[in-house]
Amino acid sequence: MNVLFVCTENLVRSRIAERLFRELQGDRPRHGTRAVGTAWHAPRRLTTRDLAWADLVAVMEPAHRELIRKHWPHHADRIEVIGISNHFLAEEHELRATLEPRLRALLARCDGGEDGRADGRGGRAAAAGRTVPDREGA
Repeated sequence: MNVLFVCTENLVRSRIAERLFRELQGDRPRHGTRAVGTAWHAPRRLTTRDLAWADLVAVMEPAHRELIRKHWPHHADRIEVIGISNHFLAEEHELRATLEPRLRALLARCDGGEDGRADGRGGRAAAAGRTVPDREGA
């Protein structure tokens, strides 16, 4: 499964999420990853090609989901909101600690565990705009 991580500037959140998701897969990665931003000045900006590549689009905030729904409505069924706000600076430890349980849940669904399901098209998630639960299951 190909997982696209999306934040605003592609400087902190999406990059760390991509890196951590790869780490959580261990020595034998099963899923491709990319990280992009929605801002015009993002080092790697979200494109139609990225969305076409992705089986799952993991966005940090509901605003990112809405932007994709507005400009690329036919990709909206692939979106999951991770729920990571933009208040994190370069303090990677705190961000990683917040991301890790959410990415573990996402990885389990990508692998077909928990409530994740494959749909016959290479394992596209049954996400349809769901939010990834945090530690408390919110």
